[in-house]
Amino acid sequence: MSTEVHRRRRKAPRGRSATPHWLARLPYLFVLGGVAGGLALCALHYFRKGSGLMAAALLLGALARLLLPESQLGMLAIRSRPVDVLTLVILGETVAFVALSVPPMNKTGLVLAGVFGVLIALAFLARTVKVVLAGRRDGPPAGTPGRPPR
Repeated sequence: MSTEVHRRRRKAPRGRSATPHWLARLPYLFVLGGVAGGLALCALHYFRKGSGLMAAALLLGALARLLLPESQLGMLAIRSRPVDVLTLVILGETVAFVALSVPPMNKTGLVLAGVFGVLIALAFLARTVKVVLAGRRDGPPAGTPGRPPR
């Protein structure tokens, strides 16, 4: 007769901070909303305005990461402060440069770019399906209860 010992994991005490938990997500939601709005504008054939909105959102995220304490940043605080700020500034400036340097397209160019984007999405989807089906065909990973280790 075997006996199993069940241990209870102690949870760390939850400290109450001065700011509500939803306020910590606000800068991240502003950046995410700005990028999503910029992508929507780009999809509606307002490339320059959409790219400008995305660049502004990324630069605003860099400014928020630089000035706000980590308790108010939510998911904007991933790595160290200098690395996060540098990454957001480089991304924002690159998007702004592309927005200002790409010449306007005519309707035919927009349609061709859209078709090319759809082809890339289909290729990515086919690759994903292939990887998923190959994983199912191989069975459970080694070391799981249903399969002996190799």
